Amino acid sequence: MTLLLQVGFAAGFGLASACIMTLLEYPFWRVWGMEGVAEWQVNWVMVSKLKKKKSSKPDMPWTIASHLSHGIIVGVAFRLLLYFLYPAVPLLRISIILDGTVLGIALWVLFLLLPRKLYESSGKIGISDRGLLVALLSDSLYGLLLGFFIATV
Repeated sequence: MTLLLQVGFAAGFGLASACIMTLLEYPFWRVWGMEGVAEWQVNWVMVSKLKKKKSSKPDMPWTIASHLSHGIIVGVAFRLLLYFLYPAVPLLRISIILDGTVLGIALWVLFLLLPRKLYESSGKIGISDRGLLVALLSDSLYGLLLGFFIATV
């Protein structure tokens, strides 16, 4: 299978994984609002900065679209990383599913946990610990699903 086709599949798998992840996050949003899903808060901040307009109410279609587009980008990046890294370091290849799960946790640390204060101050929001926990669980699921889907091709 060509690299271009693998990247195409990875984009689809990233979107599918992000859709499932979003469905998992939805009940937490219904119960706790935006504070229940840290990723949605972060996407809301990014969308408002891109639109140069902060509102007290999130623009949910754009927030979710941003969330799903990140799933596509990460799916492609993960596949390219596997493509170039696995041949160079054969000992890394234990399980693509495990690698995907580790990726999900790494994404949570790099894009939610470490820059938490930056998002809070720039977006004038408070990211709750429970929102971070939901994000950790959903990012782990995203990575696990992405690894599973990519391993099947």
